Amino acid sequence: MLRVVLWFIAVGLSIVPLWILRSAGKKASSLDFRIMQNDSTLLEEDGIVINQMTGLPTGTIVTENANVMVMPAQHPQENGTTPEK
Repeated sequence: MLRVVLWFIAVGLSIVPLWILRSAGKKASSLDFRIMQNDSTLLEEDGIVINQMTGLPTGTIVTENANVMVMPAQHPQENGTTPEK
C-alpha cells in the first residue's frame, strides 16, 4: 500500500514541472506571432520587458528609460499648435 502511495506522489511531483515547462514553451512560441500582429497587450503584460521599439510612427520621440504610454494621436488644432510646413 505504501508503495502505491509513493508512486502517486512521484507521478504528481513530475506533472507539476512538466506543466510549467509546457506553459512557458507555449507562451514563448506565441510571442513571435503576437509581435508580428502588433499586439498592443504586450506593452502591459507581466513577464515581458520591452527594451526597444522599432516600428514607431513618423515624428515619434524616443526617450530612454521612460515609462511607455500609448496615447491617441492629437490633431494640431486640438492642442493649440500649428502644423509644420
